[in-house]
Amino acid sequence: ILNTVTGVHKYKWLKQNVQGLYPQSALLNTIVEFALKEEPVDVEKMRKCLLKQLERAEVRLEGIDTILKLSAKNFLLPSVQYAVFCGWQRLIPEGANIGEPLTDCLKDVDLIPPFNRMLLEVTFGKLYAWAIQNVRNILLDANAKFKEL
Repeated sequence: ILNTVTGVHKYKWLKQNVQGLYPQSALLNTIVEFALKEEPVDVEKMRKCLLKQLERAEVRLEGIDTILKLSAKNFLLPSVQYAVFCGWQRLIPEGANIGEPLTDCLKDVDLIPPFNRMLLEVTFGKLYAWAIQNVRNILLDANAKFKEL
């Protein structure tokens, strides 16, 4: 009986796939449509799109590296560090509208190679760590001053 039950469970996924009981994901549907498409595919256009995403990722990496180098300088005034951090977050004075702030470091560069993706994420992580450390230091200083009062 045990062999029969385990045998049924082993092949249940195959039976369901053959009968079409599992709904296909949107990604799988897109891949199937792309593979079965009868129209010619413009490979050159796709290559240009990928190159543009790589260029965008490189520009973001250079910008974050520059901000990290500036944040590592101990001679910068706290107000300058604050201005750099606000500029990175695209926090602007009230009334000016420059669009939505970037929420993800991989926005519009999601097709870059995995190494470049990880490099970009790690570099943004360093900037997040710097920001969190600064907020922590400010809170500790404020707590110490509050205790003195």
